Amino acid sequence: MEILKKLWRGELPLYITFWFFGMVIGTFVSFFVNKYALQVQKLSDASRVSCLMAALFYTGFLCVALWRSAENYQGAPLWSIGARFYSAILLMSFVSFAVEIVKITYNT
Repeated sequence: MEILKKLWRGELPLYITFWFFGMVIGTFVSFFVNKYALQVQKLSDASRVSCLMAALFYTGFLCVALWRSAENYQGAPLWSIGARFYSAILLMSFVSFAVEIVKITYNT
């Protein structure tokens, strides 16, 4: 649990936040949501929305953690700027997930 607190506060090194939590775990979450929650026809709407909400939570959490970690980064500014740019892309993904949840919830 301590690692999640450090991640949230941006106290983990930028490379760990970006590569492990962003790329490795983020890819797994995206793959799971795309293959399971959005394409499995037998899945109930409640289960589908629960999966999307979990992905939404993770994306929002990671967006904040990455931004804060970039703020604390002491190396070359290019890496900090790049991480913030990626965090902005995550924010757009966050909004996209929210729209998908609304579409599924209200069957639009």
